Amino acid sequence: MAGTRSVALLLDDPGNLYQQLLAREAQLAASAHKLTLQPPDWAKGSPWTQIESINAMLRKEARPDGVVIMLAGRLTRGPAERLVKAGLAVVFIQRIPDWVQELTATYKDTLVASVSPRQEKLGEIQARHAQRLAPHGGFALLVTGDLTTPAAAKRKQGFIDAADKRLQVQALDGRWSAAGTEQVIGEWLRIGAERERKIDLVVCANDAMAAAARRTLARHGIDVTRMPFIGCDGLEQEGKVLLAKGELQASVMVPATTPKALELLSSYWASGARPDGPVLLDSTALPPLER
Repeated sequence: MAGTRSVALLLDDPGNLYQQLLAREAQLAASAHKLTLQPPDWAKGSPWTQIESINAMLRKEARPDGVVIMLAGRLTRGPAERLVKAGLAVVFIQRIPDWVQELTATYKDTLVASVSPRQEKLGEIQARHAQRLAPHGGFALLVTGDLTTPAAAKRKQGFIDAADKRLQVQALDGRWSAAGTEQVIGEWLRIGAERERKIDLVVCANDAMAAAARRTLARHGIDVTRMPFIGCDGLEQEGKVLLAKGELQASVMVPATTPKALELLSSYWASGARPDGPVLLDSTALPPLER
């Protein structure tokens, strides 16, 4: 019965407010589906830590029945595939590499699924915010997530495809974090060929990164008081606070993916149901955009 099933939750950054939301929503969804959710295991940005968590899980006699996993860093296929080979149902969330589809095709007797926001759509919404905030175009810093991951690459491409051609974009890899944002902007200001150009707006992969970008530019003597900043996640305790303070001019509200992941696990154990492909969720512009 589904009530006897247990689920492990592997996440990345314990300091990331959106990932904290994922953990809270996972617990609520697990209770609703009568599943036992183990306390979240945090990789803290290290794929090696996540590999150790996977290995420790597989060494236990009382293994979980399923795993919801947000990949940390550049975790490769092998460690995740060991979970599937061991018969654990696995749902990947947020950062979905191409090899997940290969696992789905290879292991037809075990659930391998994925749930993610529509990353290209996220980039498109940010581009529409940019067009509203810089209607005459200009020079934009686009601080992305880790560009070695499909999620960040798709979001970047969605932004560039939807951005007005008058907007010149300088993409910097902030690796999904405030620390990475401070580092990459600092390096760009020191050695970047475009560092003398006036920055017309800044677009970041999440709201914490946008706040870090604002701090870093100000620390380097750049006037940020009238510079638009666009973030992503739109959480009550972060993005919406920054919007209210005027330190952020726009964001994107990203839905939590863990409830859908738990729903997929519950349905699979109840009836063997499997999604036909990746489950993609829509995000919402904050503030709303005119159609």
